[in-house]
Amino acid sequence: MISLDQTIAEIIRLRETGQAQLTLLAVCPNSVAVLEAAVRAAARNQAPMLFAATLNQVDRDGGYTGWTQEQFVAQLRAYAHRYGWDGPLYPCLDHGGPWLKDRHTLEGLSLEETMQEVKSSLAACLQAGYQLLHIDPTVDRRLPPGQAISMEVVVERTLELIAYSEGERQRLELPPIAYEVGTEEVHGGLVDLASFKAFLKRLREGLQATGLDAVWPGFVVAQVGTDLHTAQFDPQAAQRLYTIASPMGH
Repeated sequence: MISLDQTIAEIIRLRETGQAQLTLLAVCPNSVAVLEAAVRAAARNQAPMLFAATLNQVDRDGGYTGWTQEQFVAQLRAYAHRYGWDGPLYPCLDHGGPWLKDRHTLEGLSLEETMQEVKSSLAACLQAGYQLLHIDPTVDRRLPPGQAISMEVVVERTLELIAYSEGERQRLELPPIAYEVGTEEVHGGLVDLASFKAFLKRLREGLQATGLDAVWPGFVVAQVGTDLHTAQFDPQAAQRLYTIASPMGH
């Protein structure tokens, strides 16, 4: 199967050369019905598709879907076989970071405990065959309400989780995967252009300093006006963000 990074590169090439205006659909597999319907739609349209599962939905404890990472990927592949689609379907992790699994907050886990739990889940994702990991350490339950986590801490924890994932990937002798960084949420501090640019610069420098020069995210999430409560989209903001991110590669 063509890798997700290769698919991203081809979509960018087609868009930049004016040959096609394509994008990738990411489906949230929060039930059996949604997963089956999405795979069936991908097969019918012969289209690549991402399946972005949070740790609340799919995790080592079964999440609220009842799937572990391994069971989720097995079910995805079973539906692909049922509907006769051998094209690219990419299992992905959405929002992998400390305290982003509700159980970690409810159980009052410390930073060290929640980070270790996240790392164990990242390892399970890799072992199951996930093709993308969203590294999202933009929540810190230890901070007072309303206080945003600092940019430096976001970068530091992003680097720690990417370094761990790359170490596990190499230990397991798996091919390269794609990464997603950043968040559209205000608490991440990645909303305005200056913060967005500073985050990417610090991340690049950190990856180079730790010998991870070859690792660069395929996706960077930022605020372009849309969230769970609106249907607004700011194309000018999106263009400005693209202008900042595109020279850094994909």
